[in-house]
Amino acid sequence: MRVAAEEYLLINLMMDFLFLFLAARGTWFLNLKRLMAASLFASVYALVHAMKPMPVSLHAFAFAAMSLMAFPVRDKRLCARAVLLSAPGLLVFGSTVRMCMSLGGGTLFSGAIGAFAGCVNLSVMKGVLGKAPDVRSAWFRVRLKGETAEFNAVIDTGNLLKEPLSALPVLIADEEALGKRFVDCAFRKGVFREAAFASVGGDGQMKCVRADEISVGMSGRWVKAPDMWIGLYPGRMRGGVHALAPPVVYRESRIKK
Repeated sequence: MRVAAEEYLLINLMMDFLFLFLAARGTWFLNLKRLMAASLFASVYALVHAMKPMPVSLHAFAFAAMSLMAFPVRDKRLCARAVLLSAPGLLVFGSTVRMCMSLGGGTLFSGAIGAFAGCVNLSVMKGVLGKAPDVRSAWFRVRLKGETAEFNAVIDTGNLLKEPLSALPVLIADEEALGKRFVDCAFRKGVFREAAFASVGGDGQMKCVRADEISVGMSGRWVKAPDMWIGLYPGRMRGGVHALAPPVVYRESRIKK
């Protein structure tokens, strides 16, 4: 079956970007330029391979190069997790597309079936890798419009709150953790969205603000936290806890003291 090179390149570019984006989402701060560069590299390599098959060893090199383009190595655990999420999805996508095309399926149809199979695989992998074995605490540093707050948060596997539009996790903190100046600044200058929450003490709407930067203390240094929103808890939390982090930030490495 003959396929136009432009069509093949475009479909691969879109699908590579989709899987890299889904792997990075909620795992690392999204850098669209890096993801697009990596997707373009991978799609061009796939086109060259389709015209002239490459050895398996070169496939491994190409995947490593694509991963380094897409995911920063500032935090080895976050980088490894993103790679482990993207690899099976891309493999399932490519295998499914080739199988469908060999059976006579069109390029668009084969791409759609491959995208569905790859997304299902990636979702399952995210569910497996996202499980945390226990609860720990971590120090966070949050910056917004010139104000900085540093506080300790319990990494709570029960904190499943998501900002509804972006579907990103929420780091919940009350005024005791953030400080009055930070909260006042957030209400004056922040961009808000609301998320419905439920807890033992009741339910309601929580205002979520997009911070300029969120860092987490790991192994004696500050590293960028996964992409998330800050939930401004109304009132004061109970039990001496003033902040709850989503399980996506869980790490087995030593937490910064």
